Amino acid sequence: MQDLKKKQMILSYLQKYELEQIFEPIGIEQFELLQLPKGHVLCAKGDEINEMYLLVEGKLKIYTTTLDDKRLILRFQEAMGMIGDIEFIQATPVLYTIETSTDCTVIRLPYAVLRQKASQEPQFLTFLLKVVTNKFRAKTDAASLNLLYPVEVRLASYLLSTKADNERLLYHEEAKDSSMNDIADMVGTSYRHLNRVIKKLCNDGVIERIGGKLFIKDIEKLREIAKNNIYE
Repeated sequence: MQDLKKKQMILSYLQKYELEQIFEPIGIEQFELLQLPKGHVLCAKGDEINEMYLLVEGKLKIYTTTLDDKRLILRFQEAMGMIGDIEFIQATPVLYTIETSTDCTVIRLPYAVLRQKASQEPQFLTFLLKVVTNKFRAKTDAASLNLLYPVEVRLASYLLSTKADNERLLYHEEAKDSSMNDIADMVGTSYRHLNRVIKKLCNDGVIERIGGKLFIKDIEKLREIAKNNIYE
């Protein structure tokens, strides 16, 4: 009964995103539905990967890492998104680390099944081409934005992307040194400069820092600073 319910959910997601014809040659029994908690690393840069994932609910954080283990945010991905498509085409290890920014629902498909049943299908290949070209554009935009926009814009965008829907709380971890260092790395700045920007946003009445957490005060002002969110 549980398997039947999952198959019905998978089919409903495929219909919701108009993907049922694209994946019709594969067969619903080859799909696996997964529920992932916030903070789950779906795949890490450099890992071997043998599955493709369709993000059907939630939001993913996509970032790269440097040799000294610093992380730089590239973008956030909302449903519907695909993970593992470029690696599938190029047969390479994972290019970027993918982490759940919220609780997520994904559909998993093994590469072996895709190669056997879909890799020669025109509809699937056309869909894959569209996804990959959109990612290339997003990657190019992200690289430019990280260089061109000031830290205030990047921080505002990061806070908007990591806040929970319908919640006032913007950042769920304590605003302690380790967390602030993580955010500084993500938006490509220093810990000291990040604190200066946070202090300015607090003084301007945009956010407030209470009990080791950051809270929103003026959502419209934050969106204005974020240029409607450069990461999404």
